[in-house]
Amino acid sequence: MAQLTIVNDGKYIRWTRNERTQHWLMAISFTVLVITGFGLKYPDAWWVRPFAGVDWLFNLRGWMHRLAGGTFLLLCVYHVFYMGLTHRGRVLWAALMPKKKDISDLVRNILYNLTGRGEAPKFSHFSYMEKMEYFALIWGTVIMGITGVMLWYQDMTLRFFPFWVIDLVTVIHLYEAWLATLAIVIWHLYYVIFNPDIYPLNRTMVGGEIEKEELMKEYTLEWEEMNAPEKEEEEKT
Repeated sequence: MAQLTIVNDGKYIRWTRNERTQHWLMAISFTVLVITGFGLKYPDAWWVRPFAGVDWLFNLRGWMHRLAGGTFLLLCVYHVFYMGLTHRGRVLWAALMPKKKDISDLVRNILYNLTGRGEAPKFSHFSYMEKMEYFALIWGTVIMGITGVMLWYQDMTLRFFPFWVIDLVTVIHLYEAWLATLAIVIWHLYYVIFNPDIYPLNRTMVGGEIEKEELMKEYTLEWEEMNAPEKEEEEKT
């Protein structure tokens, strides 16, 4: 696991430039999808009304939604190749795989937060929370991607399915959108911004670097693994 970080002037590279670019493209396209998608679904909402009477703006929202959706899906395809065909990606994928320890960490963390007894679990490169969020993103992307394409190309969809499928797909697309939006607003934004240990921002997503103190605190097991060879050498001498 130690190979996942690179020493750089006393700091450690947690996200490469490629990974940061992927993250920001995803964040921007997701935000555009949320705004334009809910704007199309709820045209009478107070924040949509100023544009409701302008036809070209309404049409523009539709095209922006499709453009952002296409960008999001293309980015996901790129990410699949990145994770499967690059050494860095394969190492990260191996680190993201669920393990039995993740279940015990979840239980232990709940008990620790509720009772204050014992010790909080120690994490390696990814905590169980980060793994859950990552795989939830995969699930949401698959659902939103399939339903979005079916709604985008309704004529083609109706060649293979009855009309009521469009209504069903619309409901699934809407509620998955709500689920994804709430997960980002309530869970992810707290985790990277409003968490008292992180506030006002987890700067790793900007520069890719993580401070030594944060690495030792948040990813203790990774830090210990990184320094295991040095400890072994000290013990030998």
